[in-house]
Amino acid sequence: MPRFAKTPGFKDRPVLFIDLEMTGLDVAHHEIIEIAALITRPPKFDIINSFYAKVLPTHIETADSQALEITGYNPKLWQDAIPLRQALEELSTFAPDCILAGWSVQNEWNFLVHALEAERLPYFFDDKMLEVWSLAYAKFYKSSELERLNLANTARHLGISVDRHKPDSDIRATYEIFKKLI
Repeated sequence: MPRFAKTPGFKDRPVLFIDLEMTGLDVAHHEIIEIAALITRPPKFDIINSFYAKVLPTHIETADSQALEITGYNPKLWQDAIPLRQALEELSTFAPDCILAGWSVQNEWNFLVHALEAERLPYFFDDKMLEVWSLAYAKFYKSSELERLNLANTARHLGISVDRHKPDSDIRATYEIFKKLI
C-alpha cells in the first residue's frame, strides 16, 4: 500500500468509521453493496459528516444467498444504487487521508483494497486502522459481563441501540461504543 506523500501526524488525521455490506465474505468472489461511514476529527472525535451509498452489484450471480438475506438485498431497493467506482470516488473525496475504523474493520479494509485495485483508484486511507472490537476485548476480557463479544451484545451492554446488518445503524453503534470505551 502506498504511503501518502506528506503524512499528517496521527493525532491530526480524520478517523473514518466505516461499515460495508457485501454479497458474501470472500473478497475474490463477492462485492460491496452498501457503504456507511462517519468522518470524525480528533481529539474529541466529533462527527463532521456522514456518508451512505447503495452500490450496484455487477455479479449478483456469485452472491451468497445467506449474505443477501442478512443484508436485506432486494433488486427493487437497489434501483437507485450507484456503480462501485462512483461510490469509491465519492468516499475518497469525503474522507481523504483518513484512518479507517470499524467494529472488525479488517474485512472492510480487505474489500476496499480489492475494490480500489480493481478500479485502479488510489488509496485514500492510511495503512493503519482502529478496530473497536479490540478495544472492547481489552475492556471486557476479565469481566463476566459479556458472554459473547460481538457488536450487538456490546452495544446492548453499553445501552446503545443497534439494528444489525443495517450499515448506517451498525456504524453509529460502533462509533458510540468507541466513544464510551475511550
